[in-house]
Amino acid sequence: MSLDPNPALDMMIVEIAELRPLPMVAVRVLEIAEGERFSAHELAQAIATDQALTAKVLRLSNSAYYGFPRRITTVRDAVVLLGFRAVRSATLASCVIDTLPGGEVLDPLQAWRFSVTVGLLAEVLARATKQHQDEAFTAGVIHNIGRMALDQRRPRELTAARILATQRGISIAEAQRAVFGFTDAELGGALALHWNFPDDLAKAVAGHQLDPHHLPDPRSLTAYVVRARLFARASGITDGYEGPVEDERASREWGLPPVAPALLQSGGMDGIRQKVSAFIETAGGSR
Repeated sequence: MSLDPNPALDMMIVEIAELRPLPMVAVRVLEIAEGERFSAHELAQAIATDQALTAKVLRLSNSAYYGFPRRITTVRDAVVLLGFRAVRSATLASCVIDTLPGGEVLDPLQAWRFSVTVGLLAEVLARATKQHQDEAFTAGVIHNIGRMALDQRRPRELTAARILATQRGISIAEAQRAVFGFTDAELGGALALHWNFPDDLAKAVAGHQLDPHHLPDPRSLTAYVVRARLFARASGITDGYEGPVEDERASREWGLPPVAPALLQSGGMDGIRQKVSAFIETAGGSR
């Protein structure tokens, strides 16, 4: 993935990266790809280097988020019993939540609830189509990192962009471009690249403001995040910066196969909300 040269965006990335570098354990976890020999062992070892993160992973593994009947006492057991993909995704999500704890404009709890909801819904789409299952949850959770970063570094301008969008009847993206010279989605995509997230994840973050009804590839990871984000807002779940939306087309998609059975497998939207609460209570907050 490459972004057009944008000095304002580049300066913001440097500023954010200096203030909030991604933890080294997250960098190592990103380097460990599923399918490597002894990848489960390597993942467990990487997490074990951080005591606070180890405690979080074990709490999450034994929480209602997974509902696993057997007590899990080691990270290695978590990887073996819950799966490499699940533990890796949860670890990365927890690290990003810690790295961007919130600012002045967004309520951090509401913002991260929204992001985790989008992650779980993107995972539903991935399960329904058997595509992007490794990265869907992580893509959804990190999709709003640009907005969270602006909330920390430029809260006054972030508010000004929202006011401008309302006053002129334009989109948030158009208003942000007028105020910052870039959008929070573009900032998030550039930040994901700076943190060495995989290309597809960075693209999904950078493209999450695309028109959900005119997506170039409706089965791309980017499209899953866009569609999950729209359905979350249509269900009344938002980050507080943008409000809920009414979208019959979005709601209809989630009521038809193959998406509907996959959503039902997660307990429907009530089940998604419960899993979000369990994840945030266990993995969110400061370490």
